[in-house]
Amino acid sequence: MTDKHSEMVLEIVELDNGELAVRSSELDAEPMIKIEFSAALKDQLSEQYLDVARVMLTAGIQLAVENGADLKPEAPEPEIIHTLH
Repeated sequence: MTDKHSEMVLEIVELDNGELAVRSSELDAEPMIKIEFSAALKDQLSEQYLDVARVMLTAGIQLAVENGADLKPEAPEPEIIHTLH
């Protein structure tokens, strides 16, 4: 049985600089993988560049996991609050 709370959901996003990236959808974290197409290739592929990017990024994540990469983000250190009375 899979614990849904322990699953990480990944999303493919286009960054402000035009790069396409994979990142966790739950965290505002640094992208795990980024790729960039040249303007000429983007023009040749038209709208299909998004499909090509999806396949490339998915393959990269799968290969990383198969090679033992732990892609789950580390939990942040708990904040210690000192109460003075």
